Amino acid sequence: MGLRSDGAQQTLCAVLLRPSLLYHYTSLSLSLSLSAGMATAAAAAVRRSLGAAGPDLSVAHLCCPSTPTTYNAAHLPPTPATLLALLRRAPASHPHAAAHVHACLLKTAYFRPGGCTVPNSLLASYATSGDSLAAAKLFDEMPLRDVASWTSMMRAHLAGGSASQALCMFRDMLTAGGSVPEPDGVVLVVALRACAELEDLALGASLHAVTERRGLRGADVFIDNSLVDMYARCLDLWSARKVFDTIPCRNVVSWNTMLSGLARAGRAADALDLLASLSLLKEGDIGFDETTLVVLLQLCKRLEGGQAMWCRSVHAVAIRRGLLLSSTGLPLLNALLDAYAKCGLLEHTLRLFRGMPERNIVTWSTVIAGCTHNGRPGDAIACAVAMREAGEIPNSVTILSVLEACADCAEMAASRCAHGMALRSGLALERDVSNALVDMYGKCGNLAAAMRVFNAMPRRDVLTWNSMISALGMNGRTRDALALVDRMEQEGDITPNGVTMLAVLSACAHGGLVEEGVACFERMTATHSVEPQVEHLSCIVDMLARAGDLEGAARVIEERISTTSSPAAWSALLSACRGHSSDSKVGRNAACRVLELEPGNAAGYLMSMGVPSAGETAARLRQLMRERGVGVTGGHSMVQVGRDAHSFMSWDGCHPDRAQVYSMLHLLHQQMLPPTPPHPNHHHLTLLSCTPVS
Repeated sequence: MGLRSDGAQQTLCAVLLRPSLLYHYTSLSLSLSLSAGMATAAAAAVRRSLGAAGPDLSVAHLCCPSTPTTYNAAHLPPTPATLLALLRRAPASHPHAAAHVHACLLKTAYFRPGGCTVPNSLLASYATSGDSLAAAKLFDEMPLRDVASWTSMMRAHLAGGSASQALCMFRDMLTAGGSVPEPDGVVLVVALRACAELEDLALGASLHAVTERRGLRGADVFIDNSLVDMYARCLDLWSARKVFDTIPCRNVVSWNTMLSGLARAGRAADALDLLASLSLLKEGDIGFDETTLVVLLQLCKRLEGGQAMWCRSVHAVAIRRGLLLSSTGLPLLNALLDAYAKCGLLEHTLRLFRGMPERNIVTWSTVIAGCTHNGRPGDAIACAVAMREAGEIPNSVTILSVLEACADCAEMAASRCAHGMALRSGLALERDVSNALVDMYGKCGNLAAAMRVFNAMPRRDVLTWNSMISALGMNGRTRDALALVDRMEQEGDITPNGVTMLAVLSACAHGGLVEEGVACFERMTATHSVEPQVEHLSCIVDMLARAGDLEGAARVIEERISTTSSPAAWSALLSACRGHSSDSKVGRNAACRVLELEPGNAAGYLMSMGVPSAGETAARLRQLMRERGVGVTGGHSMVQVGRDAHSFMSWDGCHPDRAQVYSMLHLLHQQMLPPTPPHPNHHHLTLLSCTPVS
């Protein structure tokens, strides 16, 4: 009505001072107060009008929960318009607003089956809160339904994560007969969104034809944008671009939708070209917004070079335009955190995180994952502790990142705390979380805990079995790993894949079980139809080389692995040649191949120095490293004793107990050196179909 806020307040106060007029003017006062942003006055009007017949006290606090709750029983009950106006302005943080207003309408006898206005408003509120069950119950009880009723019900299913059910509702509406008018543009937008989520290109194209036939295409930018989004999500970028180019009046949502589709499909170059055309628009036309910059940050992660420069540039644009300080700036800040972390600029991520005035669970999850993926698991765990102290409730993404960090640092105390966090949040029985728990406990060496989690899982997938088999193998329980593979095959629900066989072969290689490893290799192809890859053959090479059959391992490389894809296999053979002076010819050949295939890898030079008669002296190899600019990164290890963590570097001379430490290491090294094993039987090579060469 164009009234200023002070005028609205005077009107409201005048009405409140005259209780006899309250019944007639409550709706007007509430509307004026809400339009002027006076949530407190609006809530007071509803409180005074509710009287003894009102619902739960929380109805009056939907807009202003902190106001007092004294009611005047002499005042008349509210009108439906009063409650529905309050419902429309209820904060999103109040998930039960629709239920409270629904109860109030029923108690005041204003909820009558004769019309659709009040039920449709309730349906819309249920849809916004994602309460599809309550919405469906209300919808089924409605004797009269219009297009808005069906649209609200479809939105409720979409908000509840059931796009297929939303499309079923759309089909039911079309077959309802003459009781429902033709679908309008709003319901078509909702149906297109459901098609986009399900990637149903056929139905989406049919809806496109409906919009063309009814003249809605080109006349309604919401429909045009929905069509672009549907085609882009279905990866039909040609159709998406065709619709986009023919939109008569594009808005910023049109550009963002097309840019997001190109970014999602990995078409970074096309997206940047489109972004350049957007930046060339004249002043006063379409400009950037937060979503545009979020899409640009997604593109930064797909570029082959200059990701850091792009991230800094986007950050600078956001600061210059004041987008980070707006009420909708949090998603952009979260995207900046993620982009900096994935570009390796973790310090930028942490600096930006510390300066954020507002954080949500996405913020915490992004920083924890960034620390984990950048090799800082300790910082990730510290961030998780700070998140819990801030009262933030973790989701499954947060839990998975924390479990990965605990697995990387192999700290048992932190791992137990992370498991407790998963239990308290009710996510421990989710399959992805359980798989991460098995992997974490396996890397921490607690096989009993890993097996307890494994056995308690109601449903397992192939990743579950692979995690448990790998945990047994890396902890030296090779026989148990083989027994678990047999159990997996006997249960028959899950078929072993290439990763399963790789874990088994690696366990056999480290456990010295050559016969069993070769049998698993043969069964992999014959029984499970898994074609051996370079990784599987490299495990066979490592297995034979560790057993002392260096010539057989070399033949496997030369006959089964291509030259360009075998540096890992040659490195495994070269590592095994150290300490075997009888096979200096194989060692020289392996050293030459490793230095040829990976001239920039320092490990190859260091291993070549330990091979007897490798053809190159240690001094010559060091000189070659200097000429090629190959540097050696010092080793770093940590061990926790009680509550103290001890850090060691290569040739560390700073530790106060270094004399005792090096003495014990020398003793352990002498104990670990086995005698030279006898040459294995040649039938291993026959099983591998490798014919001996002279």
